[in-house]
Amino acid sequence: MLFVSHDVSGIPSQETNVPVYMQDWLTDIATRGAETRRVIVTENGKPLGSLTVWLQRNGLGMKQGYNLPWARVCGPHFPKEISEEKRTDATRQLVRQLPRNVSLFLKLANESDFMLFLEEGFKPVLENNYFIPLAGLPTLHAALSKMSKRHLKQAQRDLIVTTTTPDGFIEIYEADLARRRRKPYAPLAIARDILAEGQRQGQARIFIAKRRDSGEIDAAIACLWDHARYYYWMTTRRLQVDGEAKPHQGAVKLVLWTAIQDAAARGLTFDFDGAGFDPTPSEFGKVRLYDGMGGQRSVRYTVTRETKVEQALGRFRPSIKRAIRSTVGKLMPLQMNQ
Repeated sequence: MLFVSHDVSGIPSQETNVPVYMQDWLTDIATRGAETRRVIVTENGKPLGSLTVWLQRNGLGMKQGYNLPWARVCGPHFPKEISEEKRTDATRQLVRQLPRNVSLFLKLANESDFMLFLEEGFKPVLENNYFIPLAGLPTLHAALSKMSKRHLKQAQRDLIVTTTTPDGFIEIYEADLARRRRKPYAPLAIARDILAEGQRQGQARIFIAKRRDSGEIDAAIACLWDHARYYYWMTTRRLQVDGEAKPHQGAVKLVLWTAIQDAAARGLTFDFDGAGFDPTPSEFGKVRLYDGMGGQRSVRYTVTRETKVEQALGRFRPSIKRAIRSTVGKLMPLQMNQ
């Protein structure tokens, strides 16, 4: 018989072939210093599987649950030897134990978990994603938009692609955020540690685009990968200030193109790691970029379950968000579309 517990000791070794965002080394880092809730299923008195969510409070003080910091997808943690039938039963048990006094917004790793969450009362939310399958990489350049080809050609002439350390990348990322008067949605120290450990694990790489004339860094990206996919994880682009040249319009495309080639060399599908679903200029910009780079559209398995209070406030959410952003929201960390 399966039971649910909150004791985290003795969790068995992880099942194989899980996304990098759910691998033990990354989740161990992501939970450091974070307020989380973990539920555990046991069998015959021994831990069998677990599910962990990251708890936060929004601008109105309501508690919400998300994927772990800097983890784009989440899901149940099980040992590699578990049967499919037992996994399904255990997943249902874990979902039923998630807190009811917290609004949950989760992006799941696979369709089977997605369907189980829906059967347990969660609601689906459509979210775009883009990817480039390994089979499409040999002819990818021909699939690029005319604008992307032109920008890439110009960028290859004007920029140099190189790399930097995890500390160096986070410094660039933080400086670009500061210029935009924004804050990260989660501690950058966690992202830095994930990147550093990812490099030690052989599952992370950094690319930066520097101007040949001035040495200014116009764009930088950090990528993670697992057994199947190579993820466009973090990205930043320099914001022009007085006395500096305008960032090259092809800088992001150039580092992206370099990462796509690296994914191909490793025999992996390139995953653009989400394009969001809000009809905002930034999301439209992502879609145009990913389309132009030859990305094929797919979906992310996103589920939500809101508290009654949050449901009641739902119809007022747009006006509340505007009020928060114009007042205290300017002083609070911004949530990121993971």
